[in-house]
Amino acid sequence: MHPELFGVVKSYGLMLAISFALGMWLSVRRARPLGIAAETIMDLIFGVLVSSIIGVRTLYVATHADQFDPWYKALFIWDGGLTLYGGILAATATVWWMCRRRGIAFLDIADVFAPGVILGIGVTRVGCFLAGCCFGKPSTCALAVHFPAEAPASLVFGGRAVHPTQLYASAAGFAIFGLLLLAEKRWSGRGGTFGRFLILYGVARLIEDAFRYYEPGQVLAGLSNNQWVSAVLVVAGAVVVARSRRTGPVSRG
Repeated sequence: MHPELFGVVKSYGLMLAISFALGMWLSVRRARPLGIAAETIMDLIFGVLVSSIIGVRTLYVATHADQFDPWYKALFIWDGGLTLYGGILAATATVWWMCRRRGIAFLDIADVFAPGVILGIGVTRVGCFLAGCCFGKPSTCALAVHFPAEAPASLVFGGRAVHPTQLYASAAGFAIFGLLLLAEKRWSGRGGTFGRFLILYGVARLIEDAFRYYEPGQVLAGLSNNQWVSAVLVVAGAVVVARSRRTGPVSRG
């Protein structure tokens, strides 16, 4: 665990910055064949940046309200406490609204952004591992890792080895990134890439969260809150993919 690199740089923040930079570069490049200007993509990315920061914090606060006493501590985002799905949902809603205002097809933009989003998740989860958050349940499997005594995982489980769920999530992100690009070469109907992103990421989170540790209040009927959201995303993604197959292929250069 290395929450700080070179003694001054927050590892999670660095990985998050790298993920946004990669996503920005990739999205601008993917938008060109569709005739969408780089300035438009940059405006949308700024909306994603702001809304995702609000979303990751808001969903965490909503599901951990008892941790914020007095209430204004919820505003101290630098103290940690973020939920990725909050950012994804908030950013998706923001992009939909911005596209509607500008007269741009939302599914075109969603297809443009999807690979960059999942690539960014792969990079950011490395930051989670370095920071020691989002850890897994105790395990004796060959992949299990021991965190330092001061790490959250050690404080919860007394130094026992745990699943490195952060790295599972990172590996899944990189794998999904490759699968999206490969599938797009075979069929690129409008919304297809976005729909496959929803399906693949939803399935990955359903599996990953089976090994991840959550506080008792974050589990309902045997599934974590994030797993319930994942199930909804899988269904939504299947609907989007089914609709994309009714459209003609979209030229992506």
